[in-house]
Amino acid sequence: MATFCLGMIAALVVWCFLGISAGEETQIPICGSQNPNDNIIDLTEPINPGPFHDLTKVEIIKLREFLENDTQINTSKFETRIINSSYIYMADLYPPSKENTLSFLKGIGPQPPREARVMMFRGDKSPPVVEEYKCGPLPDVQVCQLIRLPGRKNPVPFAYRPYDKTEFHFIDVYILKPLNQSIYQILMESYNSTFCLPPHSPACLTFGFLPVGTAFLGDSNKRRAWMSFSYDLPFSSIHPVDFGILINLDDADASRWRIEKLWYAGQMFNSVGHLIDQYQNNKIHKIVLHKLVDNAELFSSLQLRGDPVPQKPQRPPLQVEPDGKRYSLVNREVTYMNWKFNFRMSALTGPVLYNVRFKGERLVYEMGLQEIAVFYSGPTPLTETINFVDSGDLLGTHSKSLIPGGDCPEHSTLVNQTFWNQHNKEVSSYDATFCLFEHNTGYPLRRHSSYSKQFGSFYGGMLNSVLTLRSALTIGNYDYIIDFIFHQNGIIETRLMSTGYIVASVFSELMRPYAFQLKQNIVGPVHHHMAHFKVDLDVSETINRFETLDIVKESVFLKQNSNVSSEQIQFVSSLKETELDAVYDYNFRTPKYLVVHNNNERTEYGAIKAYRVQLNGMSPSLVNEDVGHERTIPWARHQMVVTKHKESEQWSSSNYGMFDSLDPVVNFTQFYSDDENIVDEDLVLWISAGLYHIPHTEDLPVTPTVGNHLSFFLLPYNYFPECPSMGSRDAMYIEHLNKSDYSQGVRVERNGNSRNQCVTRRSTLEELLAQNPDMALETNRVDPNQ
Repeated sequence: MATFCLGMIAALVVWCFLGISAGEETQIPICGSQNPNDNIIDLTEPINPGPFHDLTKVEIIKLREFLENDTQINTSKFETRIINSSYIYMADLYPPSKENTLSFLKGIGPQPPREARVMMFRGDKSPPVVEEYKCGPLPDVQVCQLIRLPGRKNPVPFAYRPYDKTEFHFIDVYILKPLNQSIYQILMESYNSTFCLPPHSPACLTFGFLPVGTAFLGDSNKRRAWMSFSYDLPFSSIHPVDFGILINLDDADASRWRIEKLWYAGQMFNSVGHLIDQYQNNKIHKIVLHKLVDNAELFSSLQLRGDPVPQKPQRPPLQVEPDGKRYSLVNREVTYMNWKFNFRMSALTGPVLYNVRFKGERLVYEMGLQEIAVFYSGPTPLTETINFVDSGDLLGTHSKSLIPGGDCPEHSTLVNQTFWNQHNKEVSSYDATFCLFEHNTGYPLRRHSSYSKQFGSFYGGMLNSVLTLRSALTIGNYDYIIDFIFHQNGIIETRLMSTGYIVASVFSELMRPYAFQLKQNIVGPVHHHMAHFKVDLDVSETINRFETLDIVKESVFLKQNSNVSSEQIQFVSSLKETELDAVYDYNFRTPKYLVVHNNNERTEYGAIKAYRVQLNGMSPSLVNEDVGHERTIPWARHQMVVTKHKESEQWSSSNYGMFDSLDPVVNFTQFYSDDENIVDEDLVLWISAGLYHIPHTEDLPVTPTVGNHLSFFLLPYNYFPECPSMGSRDAMYIEHLNKSDYSQGVRVERNGNSRNQCVTRRSTLEELLAQNPDMALETNRVDPNQ
């Protein structure tokens, strides 16, 4: 009886807090049950896709049929694929020319034909090569032609090809299975495990593939990779064993692949026989490691452990959409407040925005990720050449499984994605490649409290609610969360956050300058994360200038006393006339604003009507130019580069960057080294961001996103006559009812927005996963690459 009474008291407290009675419960509306703007969410693929839409299922199927019947391309069926055959690696949308697309968008020209970019591995040719084709028009393809872009190689040396599941299959067959038999005794005595080959043993060693750039090999036709080994635990990258092999993958005939070197317990061996002989005759140092127990207490597990907080279950705050969604999504075009934009997920380079408009005016034609790279350091062959250029693993195809309540707010719209599938005739379809959501950031967009009678005694403010388009690229061990954030005052924010598992190495004294010891046997080597973005900014159309407003010091004599000197700051406009003049390297001692504007469009007072670029994720590359693998990421040399728009300069990097450092397929420096005029031209901004990471114990089990944000902003600068958010109903204004008699109270103006309570009624994550388990882990889906 006491328990019942306590429960009734608690219930009454809740009703009082909500300001309602028990009899009124049924009158509380369900959040989103009434949508005054009738916003539409349509996730179906269009029958007639626009110029920015990704390849549809119908287009992919018809493209595959054409390629499999094209005698020139001579592609093998996926069931019979071998390295020295011709097969399709990946297909993606080939963006139409900007000129033709703008004509279509302005209603003065037809929609440009839709085309596909197809990457072919031509192991059947002599010599074998990689070829890239442009195929169209979609969906009924008529012809595929080699892509010819000035400054970009095509065909590409076969040794540069990105790795894929086919290559891994033959590594298993011709390298790992024979090696497993040859050194079985060494593996069992040292690690109590053998390689993870079918059928897997309960304890086995999985491998990591570490490409060796051709700059380290001195020959564009050589293909080498180290294979590191780790225990098959969650997650393998932080359970390494001190063993690796350097494999020779030069030949298109996989049966000729071989092991060139082995690394065991801090020692190098020139052959398998050399290692066996030295080991069996006790001439070397031996190592003994044991696989840890896989349970919730494992330091790399993400299951709950320790003392739970709060002490009793208590849910975190949730955001709701009381009047339904305030955005629409149809055919990958989003409408939100004054914003409109299109988006897609390039299989090769990741998320991209197109045709971003605010109040009907285009601000950005294209903005998206170009590349992610991570360069490691260390004293072993398994660390000193680890230079990952992640588009070689198909960036876009690794965005999937966004989890409501974990990765995104529970009210998010999950957007599916269709990809070409290398290894299955069926198209790959992922349910949660993007999530789209509006949320309250918890801080004001603007506010002022004039609490003094002298200054009017009023309050005006507006909490900052934004729309976010999010994707998360899980590339092996690391996760990169990429957000495009749209603020109601005309600001676009692009943000990249890194999280996930570190790559660990086995502890040794030689690792001291490169890493801290994190556990008994592991260290986390220092590394540099770098990312590159393309921003095709159109401020008042395409005739733009790039200027810096340089903030400089001046010495003055005070007006009231000419004998007293002082110093203050002013700004000086500096027009950048050529591409080399516009190369921007951040310098703390020379602060400046970076602005882009159309000189023909001015404010009524003659000021520039511009957009400003603010960079918040800068870290310099310390590797000298053209040393080692650096030449494949020359985009990381500068914080921003501004170039004249060219159709031939579509991508700043390439999917061959894991291997092509001797003679890169794309040399980004050529985009600006020709030093073209950029005054009153169509300009493209290339923005790099990065951070150095020295792993520490709090990076276990995974690195937190907090403190690992890289971002840049596009901010209106004299572009609007006032802050455009002044028209937002989200704002509130408070003033006295009678300024002569404050005791009469105040008036709160909410601009028509109700503050009535509502309750949420939506499916839980568990209910959604009961209907579709693959929405979360997608384990049963065939990955288009791996």
